[in-house]
Amino acid sequence: MSRTIFTSRFTLTATLSLSALLAPLLGACGQDKPIAMSGPNTVVAGKAAIGGAYSLVDHHGNAVTEADFVGRPQLIYFGFAFCPDICPTALQQMAFAIEIATEADKSIDGHYQTMLITVDPERDTPEKLALYVSANGFPKNLVGLTGSQEQINAVKKVFAAIGNKVPDPSSAAGYTYDHSSIIYLMDKEGEFVDLFSHNDTPQDIAKRLVAYKKTGR
Repeated sequence: MSRTIFTSRFTLTATLSLSALLAPLLGACGQDKPIAMSGPNTVVAGKAAIGGAYSLVDHHGNAVTEADFVGRPQLIYFGFAFCPDICPTALQQMAFAIEIATEADKSIDGHYQTMLITVDPERDTPEKLALYVSANGFPKNLVGLTGSQEQINAVKKVFAAIGNKVPDPSSAAGYTYDHSSIIYLMDKEGEFVDLFSHNDTPQDIAKRLVAYKKTGR
């Protein structure tokens, strides 16, 4: 079973990184239940140190960078194709939110670029991701991104995302991943706007997507 770290919602400064806030949860991930941070949501004024330059490979086998996605707001999720429950649930959550938002504002159809960045490049080849991202119930324009382990480590650092390989005797591969389960909302220039966790319903996310489409805030 995938073991996943959930977070509450944050607005972050460059001096207070998401990875620093999540780090204390890693020791608690040796259980099969998602880990939720206790207490109220943490809000810190200022600009988040989330997002930046990266180089990856898409599910068609093409080399891409963050520049290839400039021009459209993005919804980005870090997960992996062999994740049995948490990742597909989050991607379905994303798809449903977009569907609800589109019902409220038809111009949202195709407005957001959706992306899955793997934390498991060893198994998630472009070919594997091509099959995975086409699954029913996922966003219709979902792009799968992989790369070398070094490239994945670099993009995780850029987004302060957690994705740690851990032994799992019950898995055919002998391992799974502890990973944060966050949907990042980035603007059309790739700058951080907001994030969503399992605490946000598709309706919550849809409302935010409609508001951001209208106001850019």
